[in-house]
Amino acid sequence: MTTNFFIENLKKYGPLSSETQKLLIPHIQHCFKRKGDHLLKKGQVNGGVYILEKGILRFYYHNNQKEITTWFCSENMVAFSSSFFFHLPSFENIQVLEDSSVYYISGDVLNKLYKENEQINTIGRKLPEEYCLEFEHRVASLQTQTALERYEDLINHTPEIFQRVSLGDIASYLAISPETLSRIRRQFVSNTEE
Repeated sequence: MTTNFFIENLKKYGPLSSETQKLLIPHIQHCFKRKGDHLLKKGQVNGGVYILEKGILRFYYHNNQKEITTWFCSENMVAFSSSFFFHLPSFENIQVLEDSSVYYISGDVLNKLYKENEQINTIGRKLPEEYCLEFEHRVASLQTQTALERYEDLINHTPEIFQRVSLGDIASYLAISPETLSRIRRQFVSNTEE
């Protein structure tokens, strides 16, 4: 059996037999999205689970006419809105920040396959478990770390994001103003030069 990008990334969450892979393959779809397009907008019911082959996504919501960035997702990462699991209208938006190649499977199909296949059901459970762990880390960092610590954490774990994402979106993600981000960047550079 030839390898499938979507399936190879799902295998990070559990084994998939050749029978299970054959069950999934007809339902996996692919699309190209242009920079600025959306995979999901507020109010839509999330159509599925996405895995980026190429590109980067930004998760954000609106608050008092401002866009608040909550998450970034890049190559080989699984992306979905939490509303997907409850089949509810989304609170957030998922925007493509670069021209992107995206593989996905619809929520309706996935929910049907959860009931028919134990391996898919197990992976379906592990996806929100990882989401909850990441969400917990995110909330804890916003509550316990200084802005400089959050910046250092981001630059240490995903330094490439600074070449791919606007500083305004990064500032929003770090829950600081663009001016504060500029000041922190200067401070960080002077600290590393010492």
